[in-house]
Amino acid sequence: MRTPTKAVVVVATTALLIPVFSSPAFAADDVPVLLGTNTSAAAAGDVLTDLAVAGGEVYSSYGDYDANTGPVDLNSLNVSTGAQTKQFTLNGEELKALRVIDGKVFAADVDPKASWTSNVGYVTNAGGAWSYNAASPFQHVFDIAKSGSEIFLAGSVVNPNPSLYGPTPDLAVIKKSADGGKTWTIAKARASASGSSAYDRYYWLANVNGKIAAIAEVRDARGATNRVLDVYSGGRWTTLDLGAWFGLAHRHEPTKYEVLGSKIILSDSNTTGYIDLNAKGKAGGVKLSNLPPSFASRDITVSGGVAYSIGNWISGADIDMTRNVVFATRDGVNWTQVAAPVVVPATTYWNHNGTMLPHYGRYTSIAVSNGIMYLGGDDAKIYTMRAPAVP
Repeated sequence: MRTPTKAVVVVATTALLIPVFSSPAFAADDVPVLLGTNTSAAAAGDVLTDLAVAGGEVYSSYGDYDANTGPVDLNSLNVSTGAQTKQFTLNGEELKALRVIDGKVFAADVDPKASWTSNVGYVTNAGGAWSYNAASPFQHVFDIAKSGSEIFLAGSVVNPNPSLYGPTPDLAVIKKSADGGKTWTIAKARASASGSSAYDRYYWLANVNGKIAAIAEVRDARGATNRVLDVYSGGRWTTLDLGAWFGLAHRHEPTKYEVLGSKIILSDSNTTGYIDLNAKGKAGGVKLSNLPPSFASRDITVSGGVAYSIGNWISGADIDMTRNVVFATRDGVNWTQVAAPVVVPATTYWNHNGTMLPHYGRYTSIAVSNGIMYLGGDDAKIYTMRAPAVP
């Protein structure tokens, strides 16, 4: 058990946004077909939080580092047969974002079952065989990115040098390796100037045309949330003020950040927007998209120059789990409803207290590859359907 774990997420309101979005008639055959089950996630009673397709396999992540579960298995299903392969067993509590880099899969060890000063890292098949890179000391490793020959890890650490980084016991850090993951150095570190540093973290990374971008979850001396984006390019760091909507960029799920052109698409609950790295010097580094506030996004993915978001409609104060919907965009601004996949077939699953509960029939993750849309369900199963046309 490695506590503290998650921070409380405050959802930004979109009450001032008046959405104008297109909603054409979607295909009549929006009935996903079962591909197979992530049996490890099903046994744990977990939903599938992220999907990634690489090498003819669709990978899925699961786990719960609030509940201190684990170990967790990195499983995949063959895209043709649905046959499951257990690729690796991670001695950690959760897998979140699955990143495909140069055709290989990388999965950060979110909450390792090890001491806070142990060398931990990520799982990958980049070397041909699946292996665990015990990269460097971390409390949490949330995300991974690569630019050229340099690899970056985002997370938090115990302060290794108070004389260099100040007296705070914890740091939000980005570590970098220039030798293929053999040795690591702290490339960027930030810490809260007030209050506890226990939740000081970099939760995500984005590679935007070779630039590595991230925002640290830290607070200034007045207790205000950090509002600058750190950008690494050409061997140096710069900052971008995120403007009035900076709160939208504070999301604690790396699965909710994807890159489309020069934009970092970010989505959580009933707010979706983007950070445009070409907006330097302009007011407001973060913009809201035209997705309606009645749409609750579960996951986003980018494929073939299109971003897709799977989610549900919000009905009053509640989320209508029985109405799944997929939106898509080519510019990150204007989203169109392109599909309404029918609900996951009724079944039950175990929760972490050993009680049988009905699932809600929702899809919690999405990936698109070669004209096929893959949907991860809250029943730990993966379904497929043809990828809808996107205007």
